Amino acid sequence: MMKRYLVIREGKESFVEVTLLREHVFRVVMNGNAHEIDVRQCTADSLSLLMDNKVSDFSYGFIDDRIELHSKNGAYRFEVLNERKQLARRSRRKRDETGPEVIKAFMPGKIVKVHVAPGDKVAAGAGLLIMEAMKMENEIKSRRPGTVRAVHVAAGQTVDNGTLLIEID
Repeated sequence: MMKRYLVIREGKESFVEVTLLREHVFRVVMNGNAHEIDVRQCTADSLSLLMDNKVSDFSYGFIDDRIELHSKNGAYRFEVLNERKQLARRSRRKRDETGPEVIKAFMPGKIVKVHVAPGDKVAAGAGLLIMEAMKMENEIKSRRPGTVRAVHVAAGQTVDNGTLLIEID
């Protein structure tokens, strides 16, 4: 059975079709390009993918519909929405644009630097803090403009997956 998803990366939207061919093996069509991908779970938070005769190993974490993939070649952040979630997002978009934003850790790591303090005004896409995870520094950004209500971490602090980092009104 084929499933269709909306994938959003760096503001660019693409539709992806995924079909399970056999255990662990999927046919993925994105932007008209088809690939057969063999996906294997290595540990609770890591995967190994075989695509186009190349093996890539990733660690991953989830925050709502956002996925963070980390490999030796870099970090990839994107959202994946099925049809139901696309409809739900459209219906609540106006409310979400004005509601508070809660930023949580996407995986265990160490806070390297905090760029904001309570009361600071931030723009959409503004860097809030730098977190080191799996020997890579990741800048965590605001999804929308607002005022920093609270900062729950400090530089040097170690955090677990899901730890509340920053709240923005």
